[in-house]
Amino acid sequence: MLRRRPTAARYLLLAAVALGVVGPVRAEAPELARALAFRDLEPVRAWLADAPETTAAAWRARVALARIESPDSVEDLLDAARAAHPDDAGLVLQQAAAALDELGDGDGRFERMREARAVGRLLEQALELEPDHPEALAAAIGFHRDVPRIAGGREDRLPALVDRLAEIDPARAARVRFETARRAGRDAAALETIDRAVRLDPLQRPAWRVLQAATLGRVGRVDDAVARLEALVADVPAYGPAWYHLGRWIRASDEPAERGIEALQRYLLMPSWPGDPGVAEALVELAALKSRAGDAEGARRALDQARILDPAAVDDNRSTP
Repeated sequence: MLRRRPTAARYLLLAAVALGVVGPVRAEAPELARALAFRDLEPVRAWLADAPETTAAAWRARVALARIESPDSVEDLLDAARAAHPDDAGLVLQQAAAALDELGDGDGRFERMREARAVGRLLEQALELEPDHPEALAAAIGFHRDVPRIAGGREDRLPALVDRLAEIDPARAARVRFETARRAGRDAAALETIDRAVRLDPLQRPAWRVLQAATLGRVGRVDDAVARLEALVADVPAYGPAWYHLGRWIRASDEPAERGIEALQRYLLMPSWPGDPGVAEALVELAALKSRAGDAEGARRALDQARILDPAAVDDNRSTP
């Protein structure tokens, strides 16, 4: 049976495929990768209002925004976009991302394997169209690392793909190597590679800074993790996951519970994006901090809400740092 990847790993690939494929398409166009990374979509919407509707760049932007704001419209948008621009690598990657949204949700093992193979073919097509497309390379690495051979994964392809990515995008290659080290439990190597990724990243992606902070926490530097996250929410307050992780690492620290409660409550009020921590997980963290603060009734209410949304989040205590 096809392995179903953990949600976080699944959306790591989605982020590489769907949220980073459009750079500046004209001198006055906003950079979609930055807009999405920092969750500042208004410049993109404003540009789309005046952009030529038939360009591949405009289609890529519309599909990327739809995956966040109106997922039900993505399939129709992709059909129209691919019909107009069948050889655009960015749109092929968007189609792979949409297929990944459904991967693992089918009725049987053969359906899921077909879906996985279809994703693999799309990634191969994107690399045939643009062999040095950084996001296509990163997505292909994620696919061949995470998907078993029977469904199209080929671990033997990984070294060449990683080496090529390192030549054209050292920051993203470091991010890929971080994930490999993290999964292997090599925390020191994971910290070294995510530090390198953040240092080299021209966008200074908030998501990578969250990973850096979480890795610091996992190696026992919890105070440093909290400090990095405090700096991040000050720099990019619109990036919701930073507030969630600030709350959960305050839970693991000796910091006053009130600051963690404030961070988690803010997170719970923010719009949810694909791949964000779940509401139930945030409520479990909130309950623990409320209990520490002496608010037993508030803790009970938070756990009750979490249990309604996702009993496993409570029963398995999945959100422990």
